[in-house]
Amino acid sequence: MYPTVKEDFILTYGLPLPPLPEQRAIVSKIEQLFSDLDNGIENFKKAQAQLKLYRQSVLKAACEGKLVPTEAELARTEGRDYEAADVLLARILKERREKSKGSKYKEPATPDISGLPFLPEGWKWINLGQITWSVRDGPYYSPKYATEGIPFISGGNVRPNGVDFDNAKRISPELHSELSKRCKPKKGDILYTKGGTTGIARVNTYDLEFNVWVHVAVLKLAGPAEPFYVQHALNSQFCYAQSQRFTHGVGNQDLGLTRMVNIILGFPPLAEQRHIVAEVERRLSVSDKMEATITESLKKAESLRQSILKKAFEGKLLNKKELEKARKAPDWEPAEKLLERIKAEKVKVQKNTRRSKE
Repeated sequence: MYPTVKEDFILTYGLPLPPLPEQRAIVSKIEQLFSDLDNGIENFKKAQAQLKLYRQSVLKAACEGKLVPTEAELARTEGRDYEAADVLLARILKERREKSKGSKYKEPATPDISGLPFLPEGWKWINLGQITWSVRDGPYYSPKYATEGIPFISGGNVRPNGVDFDNAKRISPELHSELSKRCKPKKGDILYTKGGTTGIARVNTYDLEFNVWVHVAVLKLAGPAEPFYVQHALNSQFCYAQSQRFTHGVGNQDLGLTRMVNIILGFPPLAEQRHIVAEVERRLSVSDKMEATITESLKKAESLRQSILKKAFEGKLLNKKELEKARKAPDWEPAEKLLERIKAEKVKVQKNTRRSKE
């Protein structure tokens, strides 16, 4: 609902009136400055789009083994052995079975890799279910919220660069304790959005207690895997596209738990995962700084637009040369005379209007 402005206020509102040639000069300069400003804003927005593409290209290269030297290459150069991903996966699956003791254990499905490209030496195609021992989400109902208490996050609070706790809802400590019996996020777990905007992953790096709604899945890794590598892989276009195919529903879209575990990703040796994460973080850090600079520049551009208008209506926009040129115009006259002509024209229009009604 937009605020309304009373007619009386509009009719009595004071407005500076320069001579007509100066008005034209002011309008011309505003249009010129706004045009330059709009071009600058457009370039900033193009740069933002390019940064987005750059981030995706970094993740793509990372998850294809093209960002850093592979562990196989380094091992050959250094004359040593290394643990390939198939051996690492065997260790993870063993730990997965051990962590699932006491419950009816089900072996994860083997991914169908037909049609997938070849991976670098030492890598292996896996699915998400093979490297997680627990995949849970929050309650399927809206709990009773509190003004203060434990953060209760939804999909909109989870982004690749962090979790927005400031804008999260709150629940009581008692309800948090009850909901934690079903799903309790711990440091090192991966938060993965499954409702609303689906397919966004973020490692939980926070020491504080919080809980999740149904729109967020909590993935617990089963063994030695680098959580941030899994995050970057899930946020890559390759895995994100799979998450969108697995997202079902029209009104309430949902990336189901039993579907997300089938998402396939390239899995490198553990040491290579760490090298990849370090290089991704380095490059994305530079990208984030550029993004922050662009965002700040866009804010300044909007402030500059208001500053231009402010100067225009204070008579400070035209420089001395521009002002002198406007005052040499053949139709230049003081603002007082211009106002008198406007008033006379108004009276004439009002008289003609009354006559036409008669």
